[in-house]
Amino acid sequence: MTEGRGLADGPGGDVGPGRPGPGADGSGEAAAREGGADLHTHTTASDGTVTPEERIQMARRAGLEYVGITDHDTLAGLPAARAAARAAGIGLVPGVELSTDVDLGSRRVGVHVLGYWVKEDDPPLVELLAQRRASRERRLARILERLAQVGIALDEGRIRALARGGAVGRPHVARALVEAGVVATVAEAFERYLTPGKPGYVPRAPLAPEAAIAAIRAAGGVPVLAHPGLLPERLHALWPVWQRHGLAGVEVYHTKHSPEQAAAFLRRARELDLLPTGGSDCHGPQPGQPALIGRVRIPVEWVERLRERSAR
Repeated sequence: MTEGRGLADGPGGDVGPGRPGPGADGSGEAAAREGGADLHTHTTASDGTVTPEERIQMARRAGLEYVGITDHDTLAGLPAARAAARAAGIGLVPGVELSTDVDLGSRRVGVHVLGYWVKEDDPPLVELLAQRRASRERRLARILERLAQVGIALDEGRIRALARGGAVGRPHVARALVEAGVVATVAEAFERYLTPGKPGYVPRAPLAPEAAIAAIRAAGGVPVLAHPGLLPERLHALWPVWQRHGLAGVEVYHTKHSPEQAAAFLRRARELDLLPTGGSDCHGPQPGQPALIGRVRIPVEWVERLRERSAR
């Protein structure tokens, strides 16, 4: 069963009273404001701004029935989220988001793979996540070195304080740049310093999508391609390739997907027999960015299908 409450308690394919969720009837109609599931959120275990317990409370206040905790390259926030979900009567869909890359020759493109219901004590997965965290530490050191070379000295201790004990990443460096007055917003920090070709950019340690999919599958989880709308269109041709490696679903609905993209992704997912999912990808709230949790809601029926796939 889903963490926190039984799937049988959900209202089937409806996300709110009398109104279908996105894609529940194939129309792509927007979800109602109450009910349903947001399967893509982050906490302070990675680069979110609220603790797992706070994220669960935000999900409860948003009227969600289920919420997915999918921190980057870590499962560390799940125990606290699980306890909070049980207390709040919210269904927890435990997950992880693995950061991978595809080499397009002239550049590397990041591809994120979500994994739901993995066995959290699976030794190979635990080892992989430890390796990814170690690579994040090395990357942070190199980012700080590169920024120092252009006259920007950031306090590493402050960056770690912003991470609040979680897996450190570029968003924490971006927040430190805002605090230091170097830039006005996190978006500006990325645009000027932390993206490819900019002074503070350092590529992450490589991991192929196929390897991430295999690790999730080996740990008993369900691999789902995250936010395909943020990828170059040429990579959409790889969906069947990744499916042959075990990809089980696609995040059809996402905060940054247009209605036209979502409709196209839903059609393609159905053609390939890939499970559709969706989530807000909420990291906030933070200055200049309100909390997005619940902005994207999918039918409870879709959660059931994911869970059934995991049980296989």
